[in-house]
Amino acid sequence: MEVRRALTVIVGIVQSIIAILIVISACTLYFNFFDVQTLLNTAVEFSYVHLLALLVFGFLSIISGLFLVQEWLESR
Repeated sequence: MEVRRALTVIVGIVQSIIAILIVISACTLYFNFFDVQTLLNTAVEFSYVHLLALLVFGFLSIISGLFLVQEWLESR
């Protein structure tokens, strides 16, 4: 049972960190920091679809990771 608790918190933290990086990359793509759109050779019309998909996936992953960490905190 202790292995499950440790695995739950590790997966929750890693999932939240990856989701935060996804949201940061979506904002970087949208606001064109560091000239990312030119580097990736993306069209402006499609960047909104990419932004929406990345933000939705990122926020859902953040919520899921935080629920895993909350489950670990409650099981202590």
